[in-house]
Amino acid sequence: MAAIEKTMIAMVIAIMMVLVMSQVVQAMQPAPPPPPGYCCPVPGCGLCFYTYDELYAHSTTEHPSEPIEIIWD
Repeated sequence: MAAIEKTMIAMVIAIMMVLVMSQVVQAMQPAPPPPPGYCCPVPGCGLCFYTYDELYAHSTTEHPSEPIEIIWD
């Protein structure tokens, strides 16, 4: 009977260690980047950028003849 109890205890400990390790691995995953906050207001374009400067550069190169109005949320 003692051998069965030792085996059961070893199995429970092994399962607990696997659970702990899976939590550690999950906690170490990098956080996803925040969503872009500046979207192109030109109809049909819809590209979004992380900074105002990126949106400005996009507007001047991709839509140079179209005036844009940036609406701040």
